[in-house]
Amino acid sequence: MKKILIALMFAAALTAGREIYAQNGAMSSEPMKAKPALAVGQTAPDFSLTASGGGQVTLSKVGGPAILVFYRGYWCPFCARQLADLRGLLKPGEKFRLFAISVDPAEKSKELATKIASDGKGELPFLLLSDPGYKTIAGYGLIDPAYEGKGIYGIPHPAVYILDKKGKVVWAKVEMDYKTRPTNEEIRAELDKVK
Repeated sequence: MKKILIALMFAAALTAGREIYAQNGAMSSEPMKAKPALAVGQTAPDFSLTASGGGQVTLSKVGGPAILVFYRGYWCPFCARQLADLRGLLKPGEKFRLFAISVDPAEKSKELATKIASDGKGELPFLLLSDPGYKTIAGYGLIDPAYEGKGIYGIPHPAVYILDKKGKVVWAKVEMDYKTRPTNEEIRAELDKVK
């Protein structure tokens, strides 16, 4: 009898806990409603993130137009290929600054940069930035809900943003298919339009 009473109390507490979590959106049978991705014409949220080589990068202090590449992580072969290809995007002396952002800790980003450079085609001419708390990724509306509940929440949809010198989004490409990325030619065509 005592065991039945304890089991009933546990079941009641579990049910009440689920109801509280469901009301707060932490546990729900419905997919989580993510913030919409940042769109063309909007001002990019500022951030201050740790670079793979050390130090902090604050977007508002970049002082010119920027390209932001959000990638899934060091473990993603599609991301590694995209980052390697981006070595050829910018022309020497170009005014744009390129930054690649993931949830990876700075050490893992540094390992990825070293791995990419080991192909003999050169180092990455841009910084990899670490957003382990995914605050920036969430601020840009890029969290991929497919990873919710899998212990790796905060993985972004792959995305590329081009920002003008005032931080306004002038071009954006957010991919729902993690295998698909914009080509350098596609990005270059948009960069050439930015004054």
